[in-house]
Amino acid sequence: MPGWRLHPPRGELAEYWSLIVSGNWRIIFRFIGSDIELVDYLDYH
Repeated sequence: MPGWRLHPPRGELAEYWSLIVSGNWRIIFRFIGSDIELVDYLDYH
């Protein structure tokens, strides 16, 4: 997804994926098979 900077976070969230929304805000989720489970919307730093 261009502009969203999809990346795996480091540390305890390494099994998840992160999309940058704005500033420090991220949508954190993980893949369960072919589905996506939304985990959180948080201030990552």
